[in-house]
Order: sequence, then structure tokens, then C-alpha cells
Amino acid sequence: MKYMTNSTKQAIGFDYILKNIEVLTPYGRDKKSEMEPFFDKEKLNSELNKVSIIKDSIEDNRNLYEQLTSLFIHIKDIRNSIYRAKNDSILSVVELYEIKTFISIIEDIEAIMHKLPFDMFDDTFIESSDTLRLLFDPEDKGLQTFYIYEEYSEELKRIRAEKRNIGKEIKLEKNKKRKELKDKFNIRIDPKGEVVVSKENGELNDELNNSDEFEYLSESYMSIRYKIKDSIEISNLINKLESLKYEEEEEEIRIREKISSEIGFHFDFLMNNIESIGNFDLKLAKAYLALRLNATEPKILDENEINIIEGIHPKAKQEVTRRNGEFIPISIYLNKGVTCITGANMGGKTITLRIIALLTAMAQYGLLVPAKSMETSLREYIFVSMGDLQSIDSGLSTFGGEINKVKNALSNSDKKGLILIDELARGTNPKEGYAISKSILKYLLEKPSINVITTHYDNIANTKGVVHYQVIGLKNLDFNKLKNESKDIGIEAISQFMDYRLTKLENIANVPRDALNISKFMGLQDEILDQAEKILMEGED
Repeated sequence: MKYMTNSTKQAIGFDYILKNIEVLTPYGRDKKSEMEPFFDKEKLNSELNKVSIIKDSIEDNRNLYEQLTSLFIHIKDIRNSIYRAKNDSILSVVELYEIKTFISIIEDIEAIMHKLPFDMFDDTFIESSDTLRLLFDPEDKGLQTFYIYEEYSEELKRIRAEKRNIGKEIKLEKNKKRKELKDKFNIRIDPKGEVVVSKENGELNDELNNSDEFEYLSESYMSIRYKIKDSIEISNLINKLESLKYEEEEEEIRIREKISSEIGFHFDFLMNNIESIGNFDLKLAKAYLALRLNATEPKILDENEINIIEGIHPKAKQEVTRRNGEFIPISIYLNKGVTCITGANMGGKTITLRIIALLTAMAQYGLLVPAKSMETSLREYIFVSMGDLQSIDSGLSTFGGEINKVKNALSNSDKKGLILIDELARGTNPKEGYAISKSILKYLLEKPSINVITTHYDNIANTKGVVHYQVIGLKNLDFNKLKNESKDIGIEAISQFMDYRLTKLENIANVPRDALNISKFMGLQDEILDQAEKILMEGED
């Protein structure tokens, strides 16, 4: 059985948690997308401990971490380039520049990490290379740009020196020629060797057209543009310059080939640094998430149990806070067998299941959990059944869809999983629903899975061996006092007075009558409420 389906991740809010793990590098994004639950206790404890160490060090070293995040933001994905180098491809100047930038960033990251108050972890060890630094900066000038420097080759140095000298010669020859023609024809010639003559000046136009020193370039309705012809000496110099440019390109290709070969030789070194950056980026994102959630490190147990003290659901808390409400943390202890939670609709049973599932999943994914404390053993899977399960495509009713899902979980209940079912058998008639619910509870009692079921049915939670929690709900609320003091009674107001905490019941207790309390709260007519109370009493008698 898969650890968690995508629908389960969405139902419990795990997708919200993933969205808030804010990695900064392409390597961190890959690590995040590859996140899987841990099934090895030692490896999970190691990951949780590393995230906790980073989280605890952030507050006193914020400047260092801000420097790190600034560097991470500028990291580009160079993996394709270094794979090409490994396969003997010649890298472009742009690729070489990006690799040089990466090597420079590695040096800066390494320097900052040495200042952090803990030794770097094995899977986040980042190491610079003097060899690679000098490969891209042969004079060790600390330049941030990249160029095929003359220091790479004596031949390149010779070619570029010749190019510069010939360029100077061409410039001198052209200046000399321009001055001679300027004096000869008494005209103004621009630095490009061009002259513009008005069409009205027919004499000058005739002279230039008949001269071997000028050539026609273009004309407008008012003027004609001429250009000085290159002399044989200048043409020879230009041809030589073009030949040197070709030689330069060939030599630069040879140098890029040599640099690419050296990068290919350092393939493993670069990939190890990429792996470490991805790992640290993800751990740092987990640590920042933990700070935002005020999360703590869960303790991973060998015993088959889950113990949550004041756990919260971050997405639900965000919504409650948005409405100016206060989210009430949930505490609950679970072990193998069956735990039943009772309480009225809107009483917080569903959110309790989401907290249990979410915090268990977060812990097993190496995330700190939003709780005062948490202890949990490893789960082989998390199964959640909640909400509308009706499937039009398969033609199943709500009840049929629920049973179709639940049977798959029951078939895996011999494994140490976590099975959470909200309002079991709610989609069928109460008598049959009660019978099916009771039977499923008894089936799960001796299974090694941890099973939590919420229900409306009386006497389900009273089954021998079932641990019973009840939502406190509205039972401590003075409705008469509230009615006299408040005019704003409605759906939005209920959450302000609902006590979502759980109380463990050791003795037999029926499902609480919060449905009647909520009806009172919503202002349902008194005569209807009185009749409902009478029906309940007669039924119980």
C-alpha cells in the first residue's frame, strides 16, 4: 500500500505544507520534488536533528543565513553543461561563464558555512577547488566575468598581439588617406571615410565620380554619399586581419576544448557540490518553515504509538486567524487498536483527524511538527477517509465509495499503518450503519495499525477495548446567558464558543448532544427543541 495517496495529501493539508517549503536553487527544487517518507528510524532521526540544528542557529546568525540565501538565489542549473563536458563536448563561452559563476558561489558558500556554529553535515559538505578557480581565472585576479584570456595560450597571445598591431596600421593608413583626400578635394570626410555632397554641387560630384579614390555609396533626394576606396596596402592589411581572426577563433575553440575536458575530469567533484547544495537548500527551507510554524522536533519511537501535545493544523489555524478567531491546539495519545472520537458536527472531530495525519506525515518526511511536543513511531502508510466519497464515474453512492476505500485499508491493517475514518458509515441508514461501524471497530481492535474513527452513533465508542475521546464542544456553554448578552448568533459565531479540545472518557458515555446545542445557538424555535428533547428522552427510556 502506498504511504499516502495524492488525495490523502490534499485532504490532510500536506500539499499546503509542501507549498510552504520554499527552496531557492534548482537543485533544492529537485530534492523537494523527490521527498519521500523515511522508513529507517536512524536516517529519519538524523534528518530531523539536522533540521533542528539549522533552525536553532538561524536566530543568532541571521546575517549569515541572509548571505547564504542571497547566494542560493543566483545559482543556475549547470548539470547539463557538466554532463556535456564529461561526454567530451566543447562548452560555449556562456556555459563556461555559468560554471565559473557556480565555482565562485561555492567558494563564498564554503566561507560562510565555516562561520556557522556547527560542523557541516556529511550530506551538505560543500568544498571549493583552487584548481577550478585558476582554470577560469588564470591570473587569479578575482574577476567575476569570463573571457578566453591570453594567458591560456602563447599562440593566442601572439595572434591577438598581431591583430592589435595590424588594427593600428589600418587605422593609421586610413587616417593618412583621409587627410590627403580632404586636402586634395577641400571636403569634409567623417571618421568612417564617408563624404556627403549636395546634388546642387555638380562639379564636386563629377570629380568624385571620376576619381579612383572614391566609390558611390548611396543617395537621397538632396545629396549623394561617397566612401573612400581602400588602398591595396589597406586591403592587404584587412585580409591579414581577417585571417588572424580565423586563427583566433580556432585557437579559442582549442582552449575551450581543453577547459571543457578539465571540467569533465572534475565531474564528480562538481556533482557532489550540487548534491550538497540541494540537500542544504531543502534542509534550510524546512528549518525556515519550522520557525514560521513554531514547530518542534518529534521524537521517533520504537513503540507502536503516537502522542501529540498541543498540535495545530497550520492551514486551519491560518483560516481561523483570518476570521479573528483563536485556534485551539489538540492533544491526543494513540496506540494500536481503535480510538473513537465523538462529538457533534462542527465540533472539531475532522480537524483532529487532519492534525493526527498531518503531523505524523510531517514527522516521517523529516519535518519538524507544529506542536508543543510529539512522539511517534514509523508508519507504513497513512489512510484517510473523510468528506464526500461519491463517485459518479463508478456509479457508487457515498456509502459505496466509502466502503470501497475502507476495505483496502482494512486489508492492510496487519501492517503498522495509520487508519483514520471520519463518520464511518454515515452514508447509509443508521441501523445498518451502526452494525457495520461496530463490526469494523471490533475487526480493528487487535490489529497492529493505529486506527482512529469518529462517529455520531451511540454506544460505538463503548465497545470493550476502544479508547474513547470526546470533543468538549458547547456543553460548558451557558446558552441562556449567551442569548441575553449576544444578538449576533450564527455560524460564524459558533467557532468563538466551541471548545475543540478532547477529553478522554474512562466510563461509558453517549455521544454528546451538541446538535441540540448548536440548534439552540442558531436560534431554532424553542417548541421544536423541546419536542426534540422529549423524543430523545423517550427513546432513551
